[in-house]
Amino acid sequence: MGDDTKHIGRECIGFRVRMLNRMVTSIYDDALAKAGVKTSQFNVLVAVSNRSEMRPSELAKILAMDESTLSRNVDRMCAKGLLRLEADEDRRSHRITITEQGTAIIRKAYPAWRKAQDQVSQLLGPENVAALRSSLKKLNG
Repeated sequence: MGDDTKHIGRECIGFRVRMLNRMVTSIYDDALAKAGVKTSQFNVLVAVSNRSEMRPSELAKILAMDESTLSRNVDRMCAKGLLRLEADEDRRSHRITITEQGTAIIRKAYPAWRKAQDQVSQLLGPENVAALRSSLKKLNG
């Protein structure tokens, strides 16, 4: 078993992607903290802002999140006044919209996001940033 676990430790793509995610998220979280938002919240705000409104299932798909995790995040963001849930026409679902306060957070956080974006891009280099984009496209089909 020892050889197998050593092989896994050296070769596991999943482990490496999770490490990369934690390291990159830490850079963005540190930068966005001054604006009072975490990377995950900022991504939700931007995704909702880029559409005038959307259903939770659509947002979960866009962000590649499970709906229960998204629901908890959206509930917290509604409690902070950043998002608003509105009843959908068929009443079986809700639409998520961004509030003025949520839009203000995006404006406030944008310079910090830009700084983190530049820092991560510089650390990874253009070839690796392009490889990340390409990898995501391949995995999304």
